[in-house]
Amino acid sequence: MVNLEHTDQRWTPASARRDHSLARLDGALVGEDVRLHVELGPRNHVGSTYFRLYLVTGELGPLVEPVVFGLQNEGPYPGYNWLEIIEWRDLLTLADGRSVEVPAGIERLVFQRLGDLVPPGGHLMAEYDSPSRVVTARALYMKVPPIATPLGALLAAAGCGVAFKDWYISEGGREGPRKLQGFRALDREHSRVRTAEMVATLEAFLERNDDLDWDVLAQCRPIADEALTALRQDLDRRKG
Repeated sequence: MVNLEHTDQRWTPASARRDHSLARLDGALVGEDVRLHVELGPRNHVGSTYFRLYLVTGELGPLVEPVVFGLQNEGPYPGYNWLEIIEWRDLLTLADGRSVEVPAGIERLVFQRLGDLVPPGGHLMAEYDSPSRVVTARALYMKVPPIATPLGALLAAAGCGVAFKDWYISEGGREGPRKLQGFRALDREHSRVRTAEMVATLEAFLERNDDLDWDVLAQCRPIADEALTALRQDLDRRKG
């Protein structure tokens, strides 16, 4: 059982609200002997629901901090359906005070589970202000294609990488944390057109990246190579 003593009245286990779409994630497997526990919170001024995801593991016991603090919205039109990772924590505290780092494989599966809830035309977005996103932040500042960044790769693996939007206001500040928004294709034609555009963008990037800092290039170039290979294969399958 997950310790809920730290929660307040506004937060309830998703198991008590099975009619909510986020309840589908409750108990979902995201690693060997690691599952998700979902809590639903209050709604904001436009009706979106706050949520928290906790990792539950038999070996280490319950983790007292959420791995994800987020916001979810549903509506009648594709663009109204989205999830936002407001905060991602890659270092979590155990009940006995020890800290553990969230493995990359679990992070990827958490993103995929969230992406499964995004319908065609919807989107998944995640902050990149936290310490674990520093490479993504630097890469986007240097105009690396979003899909070639670590966070962009996570969004793409979650099925939300047909297109991206970087929510960063450089003129005079910004509202809230910087975040990267990844879109799920609306239909097959939308996917085909955007995939071809993404291939061209990645090819141009891989041909001209000498001005990047070496450590950013060292992490982003392999991601770009892998993404380009996968996208080309996808286009070839469509032609066949």
